[in-house]
Amino acid sequence: MNEHGWQGGFLERFSPQVREKLLSFAEPFRFKAGEDIIGEGDHSEYLYIIKSGRVAVEMRMPPKGRRTIRTGEAGDMINWSALVQPHRATASLRAVQDTEALGIRGEQLIDESRKDCQLGFELYRALTEVIAGRLNATRLQFVNIYSAG
Repeated sequence: MNEHGWQGGFLERFSPQVREKLLSFAEPFRFKAGEDIIGEGDHSEYLYIIKSGRVAVEMRMPPKGRRTIRTGEAGDMINWSALVQPHRATASLRAVQDTEALGIRGEQLIDESRKDCQLGFELYRALTEVIAGRLNATRLQFVNIYSAG
C-alpha cells in the first residue's frame, strides 16, 4: 500500500514515479450502492480506479434490458473509454456497493502522455493489457455459451 492508501490492481502496473504522477492527477469519488456512474453511450470523462466497493459493468441486451457483464472490485480500472476516441462509454457502470474510486480525467492523461513519453508508454501498455484480458474473458464466455448447446 502506498501513502495514498491505494494498493494492488491497475496501479501496480506502473513504475513508482509514474504511479505517483497518476495519483497527483486524481480526484476522489464516492458512489452510493445502486447509483449509476455512467450510462452506455454517454461521454466518458474519467478513467476510474476502484479503491473499495464493487461496480457492475452493464450492457443493454434487447429485449432483456441491462445485464451485468462483469463486476469491478478494489484495484480494478474501469471506464477506459475516457482514453479512446470517441470517448463514449461502451457499457453502463453502476455501484453495487458503496464505492470509493479515484478518477482521472481522460483528456488530462492524453495531454500528459504527449508531454511525458514514459507516462504515455506505461499508461497505454497497462491499458492494452487490461483490454486484452477483458477480450479474452469475453471470448471464453462465448465458448461457454456456444459449447453448452
